[in-house]
Amino acid sequence: MNVEQWREEQELILNQIDNAIAQFDQNHRLSLFNLKLTQMWGLSTEFLEGKPDFESVVRKIVNQGYWGEEQCQYLKACLLKSQSQGTAFCIEQNNGVCLEVYSTAMPSGECLFTFRDVTYYRNSQASFNTEVRRLKFLLGLNERLQDSDNLREIAQFALNYLVRVMNAAFGDVKVITGEGKQRQAGSISNNVSSQFVASYGEPAVAEMQQLLEQGIPYGQGLLWEVVETGQAVYVEDYARHPQAVAGFRHPGIGQLGIFPIPATNGGIIGVLTLESRNLEQLQAYPQRDMLYAACRTLGAAIERAQAQDRLRQINEDLERASQMKSEFLASMSHELRTPLNSILGFSDLLKRQISGSLNSRQINHVKLIEKSGQHLLQLINDILDLSKIEAGKTELDIQAVELHRLCSECIKMIQPRADKKRLALSLELDYRLNHVPLDERRVRQIIINLLSNAVKFTPEAGSIKLSGRLAYGSQMEGDYRPDCSPVNASTPFLCLEVQDSGIGIPEDRWHLLFRPFQQVDASLTRRHEGTGLGLALTKRLAELHGGTVSMQSEVNQGSVFRVWLPLTEMRQVLTHNPNELRVTLKTSSDLASASLTSHARKAPRILVVEDQPFNQLLVSEILELEGYQVELICEGQTMMEMINSPFVRASMLPDVILMDIQLPEVDGFELMREIKKHSLWQSVPVVAVTAMAMPGDRARCLEAGAVAYLSKPLDVDQVLATVKSLLSN
Repeated sequence: MNVEQWREEQELILNQIDNAIAQFDQNHRLSLFNLKLTQMWGLSTEFLEGKPDFESVVRKIVNQGYWGEEQCQYLKACLLKSQSQGTAFCIEQNNGVCLEVYSTAMPSGECLFTFRDVTYYRNSQASFNTEVRRLKFLLGLNERLQDSDNLREIAQFALNYLVRVMNAAFGDVKVITGEGKQRQAGSISNNVSSQFVASYGEPAVAEMQQLLEQGIPYGQGLLWEVVETGQAVYVEDYARHPQAVAGFRHPGIGQLGIFPIPATNGGIIGVLTLESRNLEQLQAYPQRDMLYAACRTLGAAIERAQAQDRLRQINEDLERASQMKSEFLASMSHELRTPLNSILGFSDLLKRQISGSLNSRQINHVKLIEKSGQHLLQLINDILDLSKIEAGKTELDIQAVELHRLCSECIKMIQPRADKKRLALSLELDYRLNHVPLDERRVRQIIINLLSNAVKFTPEAGSIKLSGRLAYGSQMEGDYRPDCSPVNASTPFLCLEVQDSGIGIPEDRWHLLFRPFQQVDASLTRRHEGTGLGLALTKRLAELHGGTVSMQSEVNQGSVFRVWLPLTEMRQVLTHNPNELRVTLKTSSDLASASLTSHARKAPRILVVEDQPFNQLLVSEILELEGYQVELICEGQTMMEMINSPFVRASMLPDVILMDIQLPEVDGFELMREIKKHSLWQSVPVVAVTAMAMPGDRARCLEAGAVAYLSKPLDVDQVLATVKSLLSN
């Protein structure tokens, strides 16, 4: 490698270095430099390539205004010193750039200078140190503010801290209340230094405190300027200021700073006032920054305290509303029971045939009236139970109850309903538990309700097991509990458990199970009816015993519901559970297969799409008594298959369709839309029949394709008039 090539490579390497490099020979002349040296001070390459001496290079930099004479002399001294040993030092240039300078003595006797720009690092470190001090102050303030929920205590502590840190003579914190021009600034805390009291006496302080307690109305004083603008106000001589509050025109009040206390939304919810002998100290950057930070923290504390006050008021209002709701439910339930008693009483008299004999059809009608009335009565009783418990009017009758007898009786009560679905019922008891202290009537209600739910949601030929055992609080771990109250792991419980092989419940719906009037499946296609009171009342009754409820469930595998009743002293807690009323829905295939292919008859044919057996029977009776031929379909999916069947001809179509909206699998809206767009079925008029009676329901039905709308409970005359009108058209 020749010398020229070596120099080029050396120059390339040097120019890649981010630091400026200058090497001077033994005669103090520049022998080596890189591109960064020219860029740092605007030195020309031609000048540096001329190998100027050290004095010329430094003088050039001084003349351009980067360095002063003092820095120039210091560098010269370093050059002489570097001939024997290296040195390191910093230079603060006149343009604010900070350089780290390293001088190194070379073996050849030459001196190498390296200049590194550390301005960014120096500024970052300074900013970091400032931020650490500010955050340290805020952290200490926050730690103290979080210890108290009392607004006055929070403000007093913050004020004491700020008066001390800012060396103020006195100060106060005011909170803004009211709206618009009705606003008022009321003091929640003030602090007067002992020096101020000693100088001007306690009477002057007492007069000021009295004015602060009265509050400052909107428009009086400088503080409202701060509230409106959100900017701090500094006053040199408050006593002589034209906007000063008259009661504070005191010779001891001179220099004053009024600072805004902001809310999180940017509004001003208070002001901090500090009197100081040194106004410049309040306005200085470090102090002002800490003051604003303290005001922001104080604003957050005031907001929190005010939010807690509002929440307390809301809770009181909710309690009153809940009480009124319970009273209303109780009143309405009693009002409903009066006519219901007459319905049940007269239906019983008719069934006895005291006033004359009835034919078989009439007897069936009377039985259905009685059964529907009993269903309604049970629902009213559940609502009454719920309202009593929520009103705190339910008391338990705790007695020693034989557990085996109680559970066996509950199994016997539910057995007929289980037999209809060919369900296997079993009972498993812990014989260490013989007599248990509990309210027999309420616990019976709990067990019957859980068993009823299991029967309702378990498919045919499934299994249900009721068990009672001694368990401990630690065994609740892993179960879902609607309440998260703490449980002592060593507390003994009577655990009543109902396990089924039913349809299961998706985990994202578990939170709805124990809420009053909530249904896990509230869609129009749900198969299982109910009020949503059962599990809610069960939970309340368990809590009334001082216990709790838990559950586990897996879709298509089954569910386990557990009621935990403590065997220690019973505690009276608010609670709830009802005997849920169920009408077992039969989807008999012979109803669904009512043949539309049968030979035509003279009587008009009405197709009723309805899943409830009682409603099917009612509508059929009404129409058949008028001479119509009635055909039934009880599932939405069956009707959908009928619409899309390729075997249906125009001669097979019914004359009118009465379409229920709430159907299993496929709801009435979808069926009507399908009929409306079908080339063959669209000629059949559809009447929507539904219990949905909210505003807009009629319009939804007509939009889906219905030509008429009937709401439940059905008016017999209206049903017949609607059908006759459609047939005549």
